[in-house]
Amino acid sequence: MRLTKSITVAKPVDEVWELLGPNYTRAGDWASSVYASRARQGTPNVAVAPCAGRVCETSLGPFTETLERYDPAARHLAYSATGDKMPGFVRSLRNAWTLEAAGPQKTRVRMEMSVDIAFPFSVLMGWLMRIQFNKVLQNSIEEFAHFAETGTPHPRKRKADASAKAIAARQAFA
Repeated sequence: MRLTKSITVAKPVDEVWELLGPNYTRAGDWASSVYASRARQGTPNVAVAPCAGRVCETSLGPFTETLERYDPAARHLAYSATGDKMPGFVRSLRNAWTLEAAGPQKTRVRMEMSVDIAFPFSVLMGWLMRIQFNKVLQNSIEEFAHFAETGTPHPRKRKADASAKAIAARQAFA
């Protein structure tokens, strides 16, 4: 399954890349589905990457991401994700972000998720997972754009961060 979302951000591409690339580990600052995030231990697979990946405490428990591609010149990064609570029939999950200038003060942000779901679950549950992943991706890209434009978390993120589950997760994550 492949899903793509895009949005235009009213900020220059270099500023937006700074949030996405060099500050890759800071997803917990802007994504409502991520309560906290930090750099993953280990040597980066990509020489120019700022880290090996990140660990995110999410509403579905911890996820570990590994940076697979990091290209500052192309303003592109891609990572794979695994989590303890990820269903066994999800064989792989990969996400890629690409930025391109859309004018002097605008950036086109594109996000593409690829999920490999084992048969027969791909047939039985693929449509439901597509709906769920579409919503997560739409929220994520909107929240990223809001943070990039304003420097403040989206209202969804502020609401998520105020929940008892998020507070407990951040305390345990520290």
